[in-house]
Amino acid sequence: MSGKSLDRSILKGESIELFRAAIRSPATRDPYERRLISFLRTINLVPDDFVAMAKKNSSSAEKMIISFVSKQNSRAQKGEITAATVGNCLKAVRLLLEMSDISLNWKKIRRVLPRARRYALDRIPTVEEIHEIIEASDIREKALTLVFVSSGIREGAIEHLNVCDYTQIKREEKIVAGRLEVYNGDPERYITFITPEACQALDKYLEFREEHGEEIKMNSPLFRDKFDPIKGLYGHGKNNSKEVVIPMTGPAVRQYYNRLLFSIGIRRERKRRHDFSVHGFRKFFKTKAEIGGMKPINIETLMGHSTGISDSYYRPTESELLEDYLKVVDHLTIIDETRLKMEVEEINQIREHDVLNTDAIATLSDQVAKLTQEIEILKKHK
Repeated sequence: MSGKSLDRSILKGESIELFRAAIRSPATRDPYERRLISFLRTINLVPDDFVAMAKKNSSSAEKMIISFVSKQNSRAQKGEITAATVGNCLKAVRLLLEMSDISLNWKKIRRVLPRARRYALDRIPTVEEIHEIIEASDIREKALTLVFVSSGIREGAIEHLNVCDYTQIKREEKIVAGRLEVYNGDPERYITFITPEACQALDKYLEFREEHGEEIKMNSPLFRDKFDPIKGLYGHGKNNSKEVVIPMTGPAVRQYYNRLLFSIGIRRERKRRHDFSVHGFRKFFKTKAEIGGMKPINIETLMGHSTGISDSYYRPTESELLEDYLKVVDHLTIIDETRLKMEVEEINQIREHDVLNTDAIATLSDQVAKLTQEIEILKKHK
């Protein structure tokens, strides 16, 4: 399932180059472009023509934008989109114009915007629902789900992850976590971690690809397009599809979970907004990490969020972030079998520790007895 790609051919010209230059994060650029395309298709103009018209007649541009917002308001009233989506569309249009040095009466335009909530009403998935998702998933999606819930990364970040961005973290030959470098090479780059069970699932997925003829390199996508090695069918359906590996995209991630959630009965009706979306995995991570006692500011750091002025003053080391993360690994571990194995290992370690302590105590007792005997001998010779 590579997902139906959006036709972005309308996004060309000098104004678009300036528009894209203003958006540093790939995760932000994609939704901004989608919203701008929606506006341009509605007014039936290409970017440079709209910008030229706005420079010549700002009043006409304002009326055009207000007309667009009014239509989106009607969709919001019908429940097709949220009120916040209308405002987000306006942000993309405003950025396009401001990057071309065009000022409009945005105060007047904003007056027609619907009142939007400051937060979404979607919920986090339950552990039981995540169990259902994993049980119904193939080897790729099992790894994907466990990476989502244990790292809190955005769905749009998946296509930017390469094999070199993932490393295991071991202590005494045991995997305690995995390290992900998100948006590597980008100013928005940050580090987060995944649980040992996510590492295990991810390693199996990479081994599966290698066993079926793919040469895994450091620059290979961590998650690739869908393929069936038995039938020789690959996601993007090109002649050289086996050799040219395409990363799994954000739209493909959404499409996969949309279909899966319907197939297993978590979703029962088709609507624009659902109470649980892919973004719910990110909220699951945040919620469980907070319940587990991780520092809130460290959670925000591992999610790639800005912490305001603290960005300049609060600079935890990667080791400090890892130690805090390891406290909540149990809370982020989903599969019962994995959790039980971890508990058994911990019990065995405690038993070994107790045996060592017992031996140490016995040795100390012998030493104390010997010293006591020597003291008594000294007393007799006084």
